Amino acid sequence: MPKITIPEGYTLIVEGEASFRVLGGELRAYGSILEADREYTVEPLRAVPLYALKDSEIDLYTGRVSFVKGDTVPSSREEVFRILEKDAKKIMIVGGLDSGKTSVATFLANKFAVKGEKVAVVDADIGQKSIGPPTTIGLGIIEKPVLTLSEAHFIDGFFVGNITPAGLLHRHVAGVKLLVDKAEDELRADRIIIDTTGWVTELEGRELKLFKALVAKPDVALIVSRPNECIQMEKILGQVTKTIRIDVPQFVKARDRVDRKEYRKYQYRKYLASAKTTKVSFVGRKILYTLTFTGNELGKNELTRLEYILGGRVHYAEMSDDHVSIFSEKSVPEEVSSFLKAMYGHRRVRIITGAEFMHTLVGISGDGKMLKGIGIISGVDLSSRSFEVLSNVDIRENDAIMFGLVKVNPLTFEEETIIEKNSIF
Repeated sequence: MPKITIPEGYTLIVEGEASFRVLGGELRAYGSILEADREYTVEPLRAVPLYALKDSEIDLYTGRVSFVKGDTVPSSREEVFRILEKDAKKIMIVGGLDSGKTSVATFLANKFAVKGEKVAVVDADIGQKSIGPPTTIGLGIIEKPVLTLSEAHFIDGFFVGNITPAGLLHRHVAGVKLLVDKAEDELRADRIIIDTTGWVTELEGRELKLFKALVAKPDVALIVSRPNECIQMEKILGQVTKTIRIDVPQFVKARDRVDRKEYRKYQYRKYLASAKTTKVSFVGRKILYTLTFTGNELGKNELTRLEYILGGRVHYAEMSDDHVSIFSEKSVPEEVSSFLKAMYGHRRVRIITGAEFMHTLVGISGDGKMLKGIGIISGVDLSSRSFEVLSNVDIRENDAIMFGLVKVNPLTFEEETIIEKNSIF
């Protein structure tokens, strides 16, 4: 456990996974003074700048560090805060990848919390979460300064079901709207900070930010960018709300795709720690985000006819206006599927063996929460018409299960694949 001295006027960059204790001096991080003799942690692949207002010392237990002369946080942050504290209740933060959006959100949350305000943070960066598990939008409350947003008290969330909002803009915008409303109407937050994804290019990325601004109605949109970047976002958002451009910090830890995937692995493990397996019936259960399980169950006579056609046991089948789903123990050739499409007059007929559901990430809603927790389908039993779901929350009979588009290995927590929307279920 090396003791590290930080001279006055220098910044110590602590890279996670790390833990340290402040021994003495005066250290500032993201707008707040760190408490002496308190242990702090930094998550993997994250970095936190500790600026010494006077000679200081920490006890570093784990992690890597480096020194930078001066303060890495732009002085303009204080100027922006003075503007915002007057009358900006809802603040939306926009910027590209690795621009320091989350550090801005942390800085502002701390500054408001120091004033005794109740700060709600809506973490809408579904691929690189600070509040809540990956694939979700999280709502947290901060009432005292934090080192990172992961220390926020988790209140609720919204399951989007993928690590990117691409193709799921409707879910993403709905989730932001619902959580902002909850922060405003139920929690009575003094300030609401909306941290967004780094997707600021392409038409979908631009429209996502526009739709968020239209439904959340922020008083200010902060554009965190370098000069001549995010011009398009400034012009688009400037038509619906006030915008303020804010400098990128001097030190921003760049993360590539591998780093981002590794961070999500850490979070899956974190949110599924001490998980247990629960048997969940897929008949008569609230199930969302899937075509299957939204039709009327076919009767025994129809199942017998299907067994004759398929040449194997059929445990469950259903039909709606736009799909037929058949749970069979064996897969069938394409010509059989074509025959069934003609027989039922539907272009979407699915023969499901159960393997398609294995390792699918799911969201769980219940007990008055939009997001009670997440889980992984670790088993399928067609004979009992049920799934086995690995989760760290108790899954009750009235809870809803929401199907995601990510497959996660329940042993290693590695992401295995991203499912094309509506291609399997």
